[in-house]
Amino acid sequence: MALTLREVLDLPAVSRGRPRVRAGSGRLETPVRWVHVSELPNVAGTLSGGDLVLSIGVVLAEPDTDLRAYVESLRSSGAAGLVVELGRHVQRLPDTLVQAARAQELPLVELQESVRFVEITQTVHAQVVNDQYERLRASYEAHRLLGSLGIEGAPTDEILHRCAQLTGRPVVLEDLAHRAMASAGELPVQDVLRDWSSRSRQVPTGPASTVSGPERWLSTPVGPRKRHWGRLVVPTRVDADEAEDVQLVLELTAEAVTVAGLVADTDTEGLAATKLIRDVLSGHAADAATIRARALALGFATEGSMSVTVVRGNGRGQTADAALVTAVTRAARSVQRAALVGRIREQMVAVLFDCTSSSDAFELPEELADALSDDAAAAIGAGSEPAGWADLAAVLTEAEHVATVAPGVPPGARPTVNRSRDLGLRSLLWQLREDSRLLSFVESKLGPVLALREDKREEVLRVLDAYLRHNGVMAEFARDIHLSRAAAYGRIRSIEQLLQLDLTDPEERTATHVALIAHRQANRSS
Repeated sequence: MALTLREVLDLPAVSRGRPRVRAGSGRLETPVRWVHVSELPNVAGTLSGGDLVLSIGVVLAEPDTDLRAYVESLRSSGAAGLVVELGRHVQRLPDTLVQAARAQELPLVELQESVRFVEITQTVHAQVVNDQYERLRASYEAHRLLGSLGIEGAPTDEILHRCAQLTGRPVVLEDLAHRAMASAGELPVQDVLRDWSSRSRQVPTGPASTVSGPERWLSTPVGPRKRHWGRLVVPTRVDADEAEDVQLVLELTAEAVTVAGLVADTDTEGLAATKLIRDVLSGHAADAATIRARALALGFATEGSMSVTVVRGNGRGQTADAALVTAVTRAARSVQRAALVGRIREQMVAVLFDCTSSSDAFELPEELADALSDDAAAAIGAGSEPAGWADLAAVLTEAEHVATVAPGVPPGARPTVNRSRDLGLRSLLWQLREDSRLLSFVESKLGPVLALREDKREEVLRVLDAYLRHNGVMAEFARDIHLSRAAAYGRIRSIEQLLQLDLTDPEERTATHVALIAHRQANRSS
């Protein structure tokens, strides 16, 4: 940071002269970028802005000097102020000079004792050079750190966290709809994002960095040139003497976010919702005010109730995950309600809907299920209606549990919405899925089938599952597996022989069904 005029006056080399401010006392925080000793009556063209002019009064003692014009030339040249040593050439400052300086709000200081100007210039110039070196070093460090994060495709949160560290200020990434996608900094999130959408809209969006709006926020666009999709905002007042340094870091951050997005091919809006939902589930966002502020900044402005749904997919890997998120997002949008969609973990996507009533909270998961495309999901779990933001974590956990435990539908079928009360025995078996006694029971009932090679094993388990779901009713079982009753009967008899049990016995059938459910759940959790 450059020295201010006030700090220069406090330097020992200056304070020995007993400085007295005669004009411009309200501008003592003006930064001093250089010091000049000058006795020219017109300094136009000799100053570069932010210069402090030192004088022993020669120019003031000249009878033909126009003092008003002299002050005007100092002011128009951007001088930080004028310091005059009394004694050798002038005993007191001319009234005309003082009045002109006050009219122009130019800081005017008289030194009542003799000082060494060379000592003042050396001290200030050393500080200026030092400051320039520090700024150069900080600029290099910002280029190095933020540039590497962009090339590596680092997460947006990590890039913003580094920006906040380098500037010592909070920073927010928003899209063109003024929804806060991510934020970082030491200030509480609920304070930073308070009434975000309306406050942000008071700061004009332009093609380049600017300090504007009633709160003097600094902002810079984000995205490829001519295709900006958002902007970075420093939501605290940025004064002129700080703007250059903060702007440099903010622009480098914008470049890093843009490059990282291209490298990683990320959906920033989806990532923001995903992070919020994960933070709620993990407890990292436990305070109701913080959760509400982050949701509101994403455009989820519910003040009523919410509907919580978790959709489980039936694939594996990043491609299947991306396809599930896309399908659920498209379905959620078709419901035409404010919604947040976020990936919880592999093949698990949560959806929060804004509701106007408790009946809404019950019906919206059904509407989402109807809107999902065929084969998009294996199971859908709906949570209870949250009592408020503080209850959201518990309801998300409930919905995730239901979606995890609920039986998956076969390919081509549409899953129905499951709730906690629908799980029955499956909920208990899920909680016991790693219990050695249950695992031993599964082996005792299904061991011969599980020993088959994979393709044969899965076919036998599919047929067995269909028979048990229809409770041994042969007509329904045969229709389900698309065989004649005689062929279906032959299939189940061969399975009975393999397992050495009688599936017409209700108790044996129940025990086998329990073992099959437990086996499916153990495989799903592994």
